Amino acid sequence: MSDQPTLAEFAVEQSESDEQTEMLDPNASNETVTMTADKQVATYLIEDQMADLTDAIREAVQNGIDSPNSTRVLVSVSPERSIIVDDGAGVDLESTEGKRNLSVLGAGTKQRADDETIGEWGIGKGAIIAKGAVRIWSHSRALHFDYRDQRTTGPWADSSGREGNVVETEHSLGGVLVEIDHYEGEVPDPESYRWHRYVRDLRKRFAYVHSQTDVDVIINGESAARGDPREAISETSGPSITRETDDAVIALEHTSHEGLEIYSNGLYVTTSREYGVSGVVVSKGNLTLNFARNDIQSGCDRWERIEQTLEETRDELYDEVPDDRLDDESREVMVEQMFSGSSSTDWTNRSLFQLANESRISLTRIQAAPEIGWIESAEKGADKLVERGYVVLDTSDPATKRLREYTDRDDADLELPSSFDVGERAEAEGVWTGYNCIDDESQLNADQRRYLLFARVLATELGIDREIYYGEASADAWTDGRTYIAITDSAVSSRQREVWMHDLYLVLLHEAAHETASTDQPSHGHHFESTYRSLVEDPANREAFANLVQQVVAGGFESVFQEYDVESS
Repeated sequence: MSDQPTLAEFAVEQSESDEQTEMLDPNASNETVTMTADKQVATYLIEDQMADLTDAIREAVQNGIDSPNSTRVLVSVSPERSIIVDDGAGVDLESTEGKRNLSVLGAGTKQRADDETIGEWGIGKGAIIAKGAVRIWSHSRALHFDYRDQRTTGPWADSSGREGNVVETEHSLGGVLVEIDHYEGEVPDPESYRWHRYVRDLRKRFAYVHSQTDVDVIINGESAARGDPREAISETSGPSITRETDDAVIALEHTSHEGLEIYSNGLYVTTSREYGVSGVVVSKGNLTLNFARNDIQSGCDRWERIEQTLEETRDELYDEVPDDRLDDESREVMVEQMFSGSSSTDWTNRSLFQLANESRISLTRIQAAPEIGWIESAEKGADKLVERGYVVLDTSDPATKRLREYTDRDDADLELPSSFDVGERAEAEGVWTGYNCIDDESQLNADQRRYLLFARVLATELGIDREIYYGEASADAWTDGRTYIAITDSAVSSRQREVWMHDLYLVLLHEAAHETASTDQPSHGHHFESTYRSLVEDPANREAFANLVQQVVAGGFESVFQEYDVESS
């Protein structure tokens, strides 16, 4: 009889009770400790190991793929129930082994070193019974579970919690059929966009299973197979590259925003954006995955070999991309590779680093400069210095930030020229670095005009009796403390309407809290903080802002501007 815990009873019996355990010899140099488990572990394995119903369906489909002689797995998903059926050899539920494989957590025919099968009814069966009342039917027997005890009639009437029951069926079924009668709340609203995304994401999980196993997974009448992984980038207009080794098929393209999809033996695992490219990696054989099967465990030998090939292939791809087409993520990855010493490619002459005027420069040119300056964000005068031939590096750019961080390390072996203070140099060169209100507002672009007019309306609604101007400065805004407030481009953090309107709300209240000029080392002491906090938390101000936003949503900006009779000069 197996000593593995069943779904009806998950506990490892200790050979002796606590009362019978002998005292350890205090003079002994070695101790023996036995790992045990209790029913709380069962609850975790059943209820907490998987995120949603798609994980349970994945477990059932995997076992269908692994079934001997299986050629296809049919999946039917509706808001009420999911049915997964394969055409494999099935499970003998009349035998002790067959019942054990479907009722013992961890039991199954798969061994850890098995490089062929994907599932094989191991721990994953716990995820299946957590998501609905379940029927597992093969040949002339069916096993039923109702883990939450929510079904009082039909085949689940005699099932409750981890107690399942096996019944004879009227008909014999080849293969295995898994029916999950969904518990409430396990699927999205079928009328919502989330439902369509739900089915689409389910297909994605099995996109390359057929390419590795020759088993076709068909979901709601449509095959999930995407064909050869190398075709994933066949229609890309930019640089791309493919590689095939004994461990994997790799297809990469230079568009980092979509990320790199990783598949274990054709089964989707995760999307990684740390490589600075898009595409797919499909392993030949299983990767060692974590418990939830949504990431790769450290120490996976196959993945270590794949990753080495992946990084070499990615570096080859970068060599095909012109400097002016490298995106921010790619440049950041290239810089990290340079300083880690893990890249065999010399990128010191590639224009990877950003100057204050948003142009780019190579490490070779940086090192050749007599001296360099650093800024962390837009600083007036810095771009003018670049125009005059100075090297002023902008660390708000990710790749350039990595350069600064590396050179600040104690163990850095990179020599850079000495640094100068950008503000002092700009002043010495006669480059403007102060605060400037824009007199001719016709110079403003459409976005700037909208920010300015909204800020004027908002100031009226908030009772801020100061003129509102648009200006140029390194600060988000400034005020003379009495008559005016000037806002700048950096006052808004996003072009999304709801975000920048709230940005301006906070900026105006911040400047309104200043009772003296905020241009020269403004005071942000206790009095200012108290005043600013009271303005932000004032219910009248909150209501005024909310009402104005509703007016914009209902009628648009121009309608509101006309109503308040504001316009740019």
